[in-house]
Amino acid sequence: QTQYKILESRTLARRVIESLKLKNHPEFSIEQPGFFRSLGSDLWNFLSGLPGSLSSSKKDSDKEPLKTDLSNRRDLTKERLEMAPETARDTLLVNRFLGKLKIEPIRNSRLVKIHFDSNDRELSPRVANELAAAYIQQNLDYRFSATEQAKDWLTAQIDQLKAKVERADEALQAFGSKHDILSLEEKENITMQRLADLNEALAKAEADRMAKEALYRQTFNRKIDSLPMVFENKLILELKQTYVQLESQYMKLSQTYKSDYPEMVRLKKQMDSIQRQIDAETERVIAGIRNDYEAALRRESLVRAAFAEQKARAMEMKDKAIQYNILKREADTNRELYKDLLQRMKQASVTMSLTASNIKIVDRAEVPTTPHKPNKTLNFLLSVVVGLFLGVGLAFFLEYLDNTVKTPEEVETVLRLPSFGLVPEIASEKRRGETSLSYPVELITHGHPKSMLAEAYRNIRTSVLLSFSEHPPKTLLFSSANPGEGKTTTAINTAIALAQTGAPVLVIDADLRKPRLHRLFVTENGVGLSSYLSGNASLESVVSRSEVPNLCFIPAGPLPPNPSELLGSNLCKTMIESLKERFAHILLDSPPILGFADTVILSNLVDGVVLVAEAGKTPRETLQHARDILLQVNAKILGVVINRVALDRSDYGYYYYRYYYYYGSDGKKKKRKKELTFETSEEQSSPDAGE
Repeated sequence: QTQYKILESRTLARRVIESLKLKNHPEFSIEQPGFFRSLGSDLWNFLSGLPGSLSSSKKDSDKEPLKTDLSNRRDLTKERLEMAPETARDTLLVNRFLGKLKIEPIRNSRLVKIHFDSNDRELSPRVANELAAAYIQQNLDYRFSATEQAKDWLTAQIDQLKAKVERADEALQAFGSKHDILSLEEKENITMQRLADLNEALAKAEADRMAKEALYRQTFNRKIDSLPMVFENKLILELKQTYVQLESQYMKLSQTYKSDYPEMVRLKKQMDSIQRQIDAETERVIAGIRNDYEAALRRESLVRAAFAEQKARAMEMKDKAIQYNILKREADTNRELYKDLLQRMKQASVTMSLTASNIKIVDRAEVPTTPHKPNKTLNFLLSVVVGLFLGVGLAFFLEYLDNTVKTPEEVETVLRLPSFGLVPEIASEKRRGETSLSYPVELITHGHPKSMLAEAYRNIRTSVLLSFSEHPPKTLLFSSANPGEGKTTTAINTAIALAQTGAPVLVIDADLRKPRLHRLFVTENGVGLSSYLSGNASLESVVSRSEVPNLCFIPAGPLPPNPSELLGSNLCKTMIESLKERFAHILLDSPPILGFADTVILSNLVDGVVLVAEAGKTPRETLQHARDILLQVNAKILGVVINRVALDRSDYGYYYYRYYYYYGSDGKKKKRKKELTFETSEEQSSPDAGE
């Protein structure tokens, strides 16, 4: 990086400017007007020459001052530069030069490219080649100057270091003579060996003293006879044997005679004499033990004192050795530095005689055949890439702002609930032209079983049946967070899909606030669920058959003033248990979860709850809130159905498109699509459409 910066240095630029006389070149002329100034001047000259213009219609006396003023304004910069000192002019030239220069290192090499932009195709290679030549010459100048400076510095350092070497040698010799150090290493070895011998002798003396001290301390006890030196003493042993014999005779006679019997008195005197001899010999042994201990103690003290004296002598020798080594090391270091500087001095002398450079020109710059600016292809590609990145970034930003549920993956990731599938949007199916049948979308699974919608509801049926590992659920509750998300349509079509398996299925309109089931099956709403729960009708009278085989339904009935109380009554729970014996599956269509307590009450009366969310409309936070409400009452949420998915904008559209592409309404493969029309009621176009 240093060499690259040198190539771009102002000093080198001044060399090239001076060498090529670029001050006189039009491209570097300080009088050269800028683009806008030249354009304004040309425009003024053009307007001034037009007949009838303002300038030509004025009098000569008025025109001359105007031209003079404008000319003064155009030449203002020129006059300032001409009046500026030489340094300012040079700075302007160097800045222009460096603005056109570009140094480009070649990766994984020690090569570099020199680029110089100029409108003059002949000038560009001249400047590049001259810059390289000037750089090589400058490098040689720097090397020669640096070598010369180094030689001067080395000469001064050698003189100083020579004096230091002499002083260090004199100090080392004086220290050795003063402390009688002829061979420091030999003397230090003798001292340390003597210290080691004394240390070993001290250890032995300590061990001997400790052993004799332990024996001496045993004499303080009353059991002196247990001492080895006592019970192993021959004299004491003989005396004790004699004492035992006399004692035996004394004991034998004591059985016959009294203690004043002459023989008894004689034996007693002999025994006392023997005992005194034993005590005297014992005292002599104890005195010997004490004398041995005291001698060992004195010997230990003498050895310890000798060791301490030798240790002090060794420490003193060590201090002298340290000082001696410091002086010797300083002398050796100065001597080595002196030799090194002499060697470098010789190298500097040789280097000054050499003028070769390790820098050379590999390829000289040649006159270009085509201009390299502007690069239209590169600019176009950059524009395309930047536009692409901006478009992708905008798409991701818009996706980030959208907090609605759109895919099954979001349901499983955000809500941590299983996804029961998705239902296509009606508008998407109309654009695809799926069928020519006219049928309510709420009954599409029955009216057009081969449609994509019917297939979607059959997928939901499969997910429902497999939601329990042991047995399929018998009672299901369909609900949504908000109104208008398609829970009613999903509940009815799922019921039709279950009925198509041959199992008896019942649909109950549990939405006692805004019922719709009676409209779809075209029946009166005079009698229904509310009638039975309020005691105004029997269970048999409220159950009706639909046009779909195996499918029955219970309408909501008249709107009651207290829906929550009716749905939470014991009669409602008993009704569901009774209907389980007649139907394989019972599906309840309930009001939205948010704002009403009906769904929360019913959620504990069924085997599971299926949530319905509209793609691109239901916020994730709203669906999470609905889920939390159900979980607070320990309701079992089986899964989530994503309704009204726009297949044209969804990754799942390909699957449904392929499905109907191969299978039509008659179950045969098709090569084209048909028109699809749906009969939609007035409610479907309202905000609650598809509920």
